[in-house]
Amino acid sequence: MQTDVLEPLPGPRPSKATSLKPFVRLLGYVWNQKRFLFPAIGCILFMAVTYSASIGSVMPVLNVLISPQGLHGWVDQYVAEKRLGCEFSIHDELRNRRVEGIPSGTARLLSVHAPALPAAGLFSDAYITKANGEDVRGAGVRLFAILADTPDRVSLEYRYAEAPPPGDALPKADIHLEPAKPYFRALRRALAYIPGGLSAVERRRTLIVVLALLLVVVLLGNIARFFAEYLGVLVNCRAIMDLRRELYAKALKLPLAHYSRNANDVMSRFIQDTNEIFRGLSNFFEKIVTEPFKAVGAALIALWVDWRATVLVMVLTPVCALIIRQIGRRIRKANRRLLVAYSAMLQALESTFTGMRVVKAYGGEHYERRRLFRIDRNVLKNQLKMGRIEAVASPALEMFGYVAVAGAVLYFAHQMLARSPGEKLPDFMAIVICLAAIFDPVRKLTTVYPKIQRASAAADRVFEIIDSPNEYSNDAGKPRIRPLRETIRFENVGFIYPQSNRPALRDVSLTVRKGEIVALVGPNGSGKTTLVSLLPRFFPITSGRILIDDQDINAVSLRSLREQFSLITQESVIFPDTVRANIAYGLPRATDEQVEAAARKAFADEFIRQLPEGYQTVVGERGATLSGGQCQRLSIARAILRNAPILIFDEATAQVDPESEMKIHQALDGFLEGRTAFIIAHRYSTVRNADRIVVMDEGRIAAVGTHDELLQSCPLYARLYEAQFKSAGASAEEIASVAQGR
Repeated sequence: MQTDVLEPLPGPRPSKATSLKPFVRLLGYVWNQKRFLFPAIGCILFMAVTYSASIGSVMPVLNVLISPQGLHGWVDQYVAEKRLGCEFSIHDELRNRRVEGIPSGTARLLSVHAPALPAAGLFSDAYITKANGEDVRGAGVRLFAILADTPDRVSLEYRYAEAPPPGDALPKADIHLEPAKPYFRALRRALAYIPGGLSAVERRRTLIVVLALLLVVVLLGNIARFFAEYLGVLVNCRAIMDLRRELYAKALKLPLAHYSRNANDVMSRFIQDTNEIFRGLSNFFEKIVTEPFKAVGAALIALWVDWRATVLVMVLTPVCALIIRQIGRRIRKANRRLLVAYSAMLQALESTFTGMRVVKAYGGEHYERRRLFRIDRNVLKNQLKMGRIEAVASPALEMFGYVAVAGAVLYFAHQMLARSPGEKLPDFMAIVICLAAIFDPVRKLTTVYPKIQRASAAADRVFEIIDSPNEYSNDAGKPRIRPLRETIRFENVGFIYPQSNRPALRDVSLTVRKGEIVALVGPNGSGKTTLVSLLPRFFPITSGRILIDDQDINAVSLRSLREQFSLITQESVIFPDTVRANIAYGLPRATDEQVEAAARKAFADEFIRQLPEGYQTVVGERGATLSGGQCQRLSIARAILRNAPILIFDEATAQVDPESEMKIHQALDGFLEGRTAFIIAHRYSTVRNADRIVVMDEGRIAAVGTHDELLQSCPLYARLYEAQFKSAGASAEEIASVAQGR
């Protein structure tokens, strides 16, 4: 029988190694889950806001503990600075040089930005002594409250470090204040509900309230995190399920040529590749969507504290992006090779386990172990290569992050030490924490991009199948075939298997009448199975044509063509399902009565009734719980129930007991009445009932005739017949008499 040497799946499509197009295409499957996706993104955004809020709480907490003006004074100072366009500091005699007449706690202008202050005579290092006539020496906190509350104009008295002449009046400045922003007013109203004060007891009370509020924020953030992660998993699982469904639907429509050598590769893409895609999508939602929002929140706080230091860190972002891109490019190549290696391993395991009887009978355990070890070493080689590439990413990015943060810290420390170290300590601590909060998401993203590239490589392999042309793609507009009325004609049919140099069929011409039983005989590899496989268009004809009542089978719809055939293969195909489902496979809507009637005609009902659950008994993988004869009778029952006008029967009675063989032939005798049949015969018991016998040799028809005619005219048939008698155990005299035509 012709060995099927079939074309492999399409190879890698030409694309740039860093292309993320397959992964972007995956996001389309994610988008289909919008009803879960939008709530998940909402939870992610809320979680990012609470994360930023917890980072931003560092400054209020530190100001409660450290700053001389306390939390409320710190907020009032911020509002006052924004309205005046300046920066204040609080004079401290212990840390600053002593100024005559200026007690600790007095507000000092640290720097001036707006032109209104110099125009009124106020410059840096001016000490504010009165505000709207109220003495605020030693009470900078009170000054800030006045500046924050005053609607539009304020009158300030001030002096500089040099003592004014005795009796001289201090200069005054009448200054227009910028209107307070709405969020400033909202912030101050919110602070009214938090205890204030500068004593130790009051600060402790303020700290407790601030930490309690922070606890609520963290709790809400973690609730949002739970729903974000759960909904993210739900979206990913449903997206992968849709992808597998589409992949399976497409795989079922691929030409049969894809499966002889590539079945295990297709299974690997179903399992290993889709798992790789799931991990990539999980990391996408867990890191790519979440971490940037967290980094943006921390970056906004850092920009608010000191934009120069923050920008200094962000300068290295393009360098980091370039490193990540190069790493991802290498990861993509390595992962594709790894997935191919996994496919080879799956193929080796499948071939070994299905042939375990032969392995044990011939003592092949050592050979199989060495064969799998070679494949496993190739898997290990690709795993280690990918591991090395991924291991480089985090240390490299961490070094760049350290350099950036160290530069920002040095810059900010210089600014702080040049002014008032104690007063700027909360800002310094806040900027360090914010930069660390920015760097942490970026560091996590360095591990995500390689995983996305791995997922993209796996998606590319999956989409190779999805994008492959299917058997039905060219059937649009083709008419349904009319049922057979007269003849089936093979006209100069030739066929060459893909990746083969030798034709499997050569100029085969044959006419079969309706209702005729034709037996095909010949040595193994002569083209018998190939010839009948062309009838239902399992493979495309290389040359010539096949006509059913003058209808070219290539010019009719494939589905309607295959509805004309029932198929019984040499190796009975039994699915791991119920007996009923196996019989009704070709006619799923069949009633129980129809299924049982077909089983009775195939002499299968008698053993089915003895099974534990009768027709609802689930048979094992490939019918492992049934005998060979029982499996064959189920296959015949399946063909009888389908009741197609043409039967293709690849005889498989050589491995069944005589009783089963007898029942199989009885079932076929009844089923073949008035039906057109192509029977690939290996035994004389099958040939004897054929109307005509077609002898094939090396892809050609060597002879056509009845049994008696071929014994006289075809030496090849005589040799085949003699060999059949030998296998049946006939005597030498019987064989000689047959060979001589007696």
